[in-house]
Amino acid sequence: MKTASIFTICILLTFTLKASDMIDSLKSVLKQKDISKAIELIQTNPEILETSDENGSSGFMLIAYSGLQSAFEEAIALKKSFSFHEAIVSGQIAVVREYIFSDKSIVNSHSSDGFSPLSLAAFFDQTEIAILLLKNTADPNLQATNPSKVNALHSAVAKENVDLCQKLIDFGVNVNATQMQSVTALHSAAHRGNLELVKLLVENGADTELKMENGDTALNIAERENKTEVAEYLKKIKK
Repeated sequence: MKTASIFTICILLTFTLKASDMIDSLKSVLKQKDISKAIELIQTNPEILETSDENGSSGFMLIAYSGLQSAFEEAIALKKSFSFHEAIVSGQIAVVREYIFSDKSIVNSHSSDGFSPLSLAAFFDQTEIAILLLKNTADPNLQATNPSKVNALHSAVAKENVDLCQKLIDFGVNVNATQMQSVTALHSAAHRGNLELVKLLVENGADTELKMENGDTALNIAERENKTEVAEYLKKIKK
């Protein structure tokens, strides 16, 4: 019996090492932006899509975050089932609806790597899913439990999705909420030089005097990064 137990432990350890090696290989090809190798790896080892790294991100989510669209599309095609958060990032709105129908509280459940459903929908430009979540009581102010501390507005600004930013504001998002390094949505919008977003945020209560940890205001950012239109606007409303 003791020998059998040792044998079982050895098998499990070998599988764990193999899974870890596969995830490391996937991260390597994704970092290199090697789309063909990424596709070949997941086609040969589709189980990698279900394997998680030390931060709780599955191979599928790592591919989603990579921005390699062709590899992501192949991963979606190979997936046999989707978790709630995987369904969100891959635009599977019917699957998302099924999850919500089964348990409405799921709309405020963080992913294994710490992001809120609404933030994921915003970051992956899944506006229709984001609206579905909002209409089913998703909290627009729910921050990530990981060090990023992002909420849905931060994600929507990162994608410069003005319509979704307006929708989040309509649903009561705090426009002055901070993410890591005390970055607000306005700081982010100024960095991107997006005047339309800057105006939207300011007109809905964004504090132009809030500072990041390094002391920068939105105006400081705009001036340093030569975002001329944004800088001129911020200086004008400051008078």
